[in-house]
Formats: sequence, structure tokens, C-alpha cells
Amino acid sequence: MTPATGPEHIYVHTRGIRLHVAVSGSRTAPLVLLIHGFGGGWFDWTELLPRFGDTDSYRVAAVDLRGYGRSDKTPRGYDLTTAASDMCGVVRVLGHPDALVVGHGEGGLIGWTMAAHEPERVRALVTLASAHPRVVARSVLLHPVSQWPRIRSSLFAQLPRIPERLLLRNNAEKVAHAFRMSVAPGFRDTDVCARHAELRREAMQVDKVAHLSCEYRRWTVRSRFRPEGGHFDHTLPNHTDAPVVCVDGSMDRTYNAKIARMSAAHGGRGSRTEVLFGVGHFPHIEDPAAVARIIRDAG
Repeated sequence: MTPATGPEHIYVHTRGIRLHVAVSGSRTAPLVLLIHGFGGGWFDWTELLPRFGDTDSYRVAAVDLRGYGRSDKTPRGYDLTTAASDMCGVVRVLGHPDALVVGHGEGGLIGWTMAAHEPERVRALVTLASAHPRVVARSVLLHPVSQWPRIRSSLFAQLPRIPERLLLRNNAEKVAHAFRMSVAPGFRDTDVCARHAELRREAMQVDKVAHLSCEYRRWTVRSRFRPEGGHFDHTLPNHTDAPVVCVDGSMDRTYNAKIARMSAAHGGRGSRTEVLFGVGHFPHIEDPAAVARIIRDAG
């Protein structure tokens, strides 16, 4: 459920594009920036937003990434460096010096990149079902079989046109099905699950979203075979200044405790991992109370 009044929907202009942001809370309170992953949008956080709706202790901003929802859909700009710069621009335009960044899936990769490229903009980072970009690349290279659930969608996205067609077939039924299969079995028959599955179907059918969401995944793989991939890796420090909490669901098929620990080791002092038992790939939707607690504890 969302708060009775709901968040304020605004547009932020940064890097020559317009991004849609849903904002709630006091303008003078510390900022929490929520970044969705593949196939999502600002609506991914509608279960979490009410957890901060009764206090002026935080200002919470849920963004539609470039290429998604009501944000601009440019032909280029779907690499992690550009996405991180977009998000740092949102922090600046909203009038805050920094933010506690919360990223799910690909949003977590963007959060790590923000902390590396503009550390002054990230006071803390919470990743949900995500990992450090360098850890992901190394794990896929050294253990491709064990990491198959993590990489198969990205590999399939490298094909031209076919991924977009499959995503949109039968009113994006594949998107809804993938979401239901990614959450914990006990969550699949809930009204919340049904609502978010439908929201993701609708979001994927917005003009150009199917193609541009795949472009993020295409860059992730193709950059490994181009000089820009090596250049990007060199921009990532061994440790970020910001403390990081790596959150995973125990029933997430992509969860790997070793990868989570290796990712947290790249964070600043006080970084740690946290596992939510009985939760799948979408902790912020399946257990928003626990995620809200983690965010408050992180800063």
C-alpha cells in the first residue's frame, strides 16, 4: 500500500535529460535515493515508501532510470558510468549534498559506481540482491556454471531484437512470470505479488522500454570484450569511502554467500552482509519492514 496522499511526482533535469522521481518526506531531511533494477520503476518501492511516510526524518526519492517509465528514453547512455552520473545529478538537483543510496539488482551496480566515481554523493549504500561490479565479472569468468542463474538473462539479451519480442509477447506475460518465479514460493499467491507482477507487465509495454532495458544488460556483457570494460574496472577503488550493507534473500536463486562477502569487502568501514530468510530476489517488496530497518540502521 502507498500512503494516503502518495509521493509527489516531479521531473529532474540533469545531463541534458529529464528523469521522473517520486519524492516524499521533508525537503530538509537526509535523502534516501531508491534505484530499481531490470524491468522495474519507481513503483518497485511502493511497499517501502509508507515505512518512511510517517516521519520527517528522511526524504525518500524513488527514480525511474533513463529509458524507463516517465523518464527520457535516449538512444545512448545505458552504461554504468552514465547511469551513476544520472543518479548523482538527481541528488544534486534535489538540493542535497549526498544520499543514502539503495539499489536493487542493476540498481545496486549503479550504486557501487556512484560510490566509486562521486564518493562525496554517497554517504552509505544498501544493495538488494546485487553485488560489486568487479566481483560479478570475476565470478562469472571463474565460475560460469555456478553463476548461470545470474548471467543467462544478460547473455540472452545480447541477441538482436529477439529479447525485446519475447519480453512483449502476450502483453509482457514473460515479465510477470519471471517476477513471480523470482520471489519466495510463499509470497507468490499474495495480492502484493499479483499487483507488482501486473505493474511490471504494464511498465515493460511502455514505448521503447523493452529495448532500452535490454541495452543496460548488453553493455554489461559487451564491455567485457572492449577496452571500456577494463577502463571501467580501473575506476573502481578497492574500497569505497561509504559503508555498504549487502542484503540478500535466502531463497533468491542468484544468492551466493561468498559473493556477498566479497562484495561487502569492497565497502568502507562497517560494511557487512545481511540475509533475510524466507525472502527471494525482491526483498524490498517481499519484506519491506526488514529493508526499512536496514536502511535506518545504515544511516
